Amino acid sequence: MATFSHQGSTFISNFLAIKLLDHATYGKYSLISLTAFYTASILQFAVGSTTSKFVARYADDFDRLRSAIWICGAFTLASGLLGFGILALTSGLLARGVCVEPSLTGPLVIVSLSVVGVSFKMILGGLLQGLHGFRSLAAASIISGVLFVAIVAAGAWTGDLTGAIWAFVAGSTLRSMILGWATLIALKGNGVGRVFSWSKIPGEMRREIFTFQIPAGLAGFITLPTLWLIPTILTRNTQNFSDVAVYSVLFMLKTLVVLPASVISLALQPSAEKACAAGQMVLAMRVFRTSSLTAFAIAAVAAIFFMIFAEQVLAVFGRSFTVASFELQLMMIAAVAEAVAVSLYMRIQAASRMWSSIFAALVPRDLAMLVIVVAFTTKYGLLAAIIAHVVGAIANLVGAYWLSVKSMGSGSTTWPDRALPKP
Repeated sequence: MATFSHQGSTFISNFLAIKLLDHATYGKYSLISLTAFYTASILQFAVGSTTSKFVARYADDFDRLRSAIWICGAFTLASGLLGFGILALTSGLLARGVCVEPSLTGPLVIVSLSVVGVSFKMILGGLLQGLHGFRSLAAASIISGVLFVAIVAAGAWTGDLTGAIWAFVAGSTLRSMILGWATLIALKGNGVGRVFSWSKIPGEMRREIFTFQIPAGLAGFITLPTLWLIPTILTRNTQNFSDVAVYSVLFMLKTLVVLPASVISLALQPSAEKACAAGQMVLAMRVFRTSSLTAFAIAAVAAIFFMIFAEQVLAVFGRSFTVASFELQLMMIAAVAEAVAVSLYMRIQAASRMWSSIFAALVPRDLAMLVIVVAFTTKYGLLAAIIAHVVGAIANLVGAYWLSVKSMGSGSTTWPDRALPKP
C-alpha cells in the first residue's frame, strides 16, 4: 500500500499537472522536479536503501540501534543541505549552459528547497520498514500522497510554472514531515535518545557499508545522472519542451509497468535471503523463479495492453499526445526487459555481487543510452530517447541474466559461508 500510494500519488499529480498546464510548461515542470529528485537521490548515496537493514538487525540492541539511526540521519541531513546548496548555486549555469533556457533559473532556485525533504523521505521510509512499522508507513504514505496530489494540483491550476514548482516544494516537504511524525511514533519505546556514540559502530555495519551501501551508492551515481541527462539532452538538442512533456508521460507509463516487479522483489527478497542463509538453496531458487515468472507475466500483460491500445491510453492525457503511439509501443519493450531484470537482481543481491553488477550491467546500459541520446536526438528527437531506453534495458537484462546465472550456478562457491549442509 505504501509503495503503490507513493507511486500512485506521483502519477496522479503529474497527470493533473499535464491537464492544467500547457505542454511546454509541463515539460519544464517535469525537468525541474526530476532535477531536484535526482539531486537528492545521488547525494544521499543509497543510505535510504540500507537504513532498514541496520535498524532491523539492531532492533534489540539499543546502543547500536541508536548509532545506526543517528549516523544515517546525520548523513542524510548533511547530504540534503549540500544538495540544496549545489542546486541553488548552480541554477543559473544549469538553466543557461545545460538547458539553454535562462528562464528556468528562478524555478531551479525554488525547487532546491525541496531537496532536504526529498532526502529525508527516503531514509524515513527505510527506517519504518526496519522497525516493522508497515501499518504506520502505509497510513503516512496514503495521507501524504493525497495531500501531495491536492497541493500540486492547486499549484498547477494557476497555469504558471512558478506556482507549480512552489506547490511541488510544499508537497514534498509535507510528505517528509508526515513520515517523520509516523517515525517518531514508531520509535517510542525503542530506547533511541538524543545522544549517540560514534564508537558504537559495529564491525558488521562496516562490512555492510562496504559490501552493499558503497556499491549501491555508486550505482546511483551512474544510473541517476543518466536518467536526468536523457531529458536534459533532449531539451538541449531540440529546444522542444513539448517533446520533454511527451517523454515524461511515456516514462511514467513505463514505471507503472515495472512497478509490480519492484514490489514483488521487495516482498520476496527477505525470504530468499533467509533461505540462502540457512543453506536451503532449492527453496531460494524456487523464490527466485517465482519472482521472475510473476514479474514477467504481469509486465507482459500490461505491456501488451498498452501496445494494443497505445493511442487510446495516450488520449487520456490529451489528444495531442497520441502522436507518440509508436514511441509508447517501443517503450513497452524496455518496460518488460526492465521488469525481468529487477527480479534477476534479487539473485545478484543475495549472492553479494553488487560490485559486479555495476560493471556487468549498469555501466554498459548507461553508456549505450547516453551514446544514442547524444548522437541522434538532434535528428530524431523523442524517438532517439525512447530507442535509448530500449537498447539500455536489453543491455541491462543481458548483463543481469549472465551475472545471475553465474551467481546461482555454483551454490557452495558463490556462498562460501552459506553452503549446503554437509552430509
